[in-house]
Amino acid sequence: MSKLEQYQKIVVSGFLYHQGKVLVIQRSLAETFLPGFFELPGGKVDFGEDPSDTLKREFREEVSLDVSVTGPYRTFSYVSDEGRRHTVEIVYFVRLDSNEITVRLSPAHTSYQWVNLEELDQLQASDEVKQNIRIGFENYRCDDRSDIDPEPSRPE
Repeated sequence: MSKLEQYQKIVVSGFLYHQGKVLVIQRSLAETFLPGFFELPGGKVDFGEDPSDTLKREFREEVSLDVSVTGPYRTFSYVSDEGRRHTVEIVYFVRLDSNEITVRLSPAHTSYQWVNLEELDQLQASDEVKQNIRIGFENYRCDDRSDIDPEPSRPE
């Protein structure tokens, strides 16, 4: 396989916490990669785009929610497409910009759920997505004013 056949991409996803649960969205069955699987909202970073701006854009496009990005908590990579694509993913904590939650899905997704840790094992999601969610719950620190206002825990 030549270097020209291989490529890299950067993607971002966001952990949005609300009332003890995190938002996940189901990929359309028409998708070629992991059709029907649940994932955290997010997507591909366009050339020259800041990853935080990407995540805000993707939340608006995929679930019609405006969010603020509070910080990354995990980075990982994987190779797919028979060894042709190397993806680097950055997972962030996000918080809603308003107290109103009205999820409207894009055509690329068929449903959404709010899941807690106990429901995670039954969720049709990749092992990496489940790991992202587990780590998110482990590191999430809820602001005392509202559990809509997530902030990542800070290393001491």
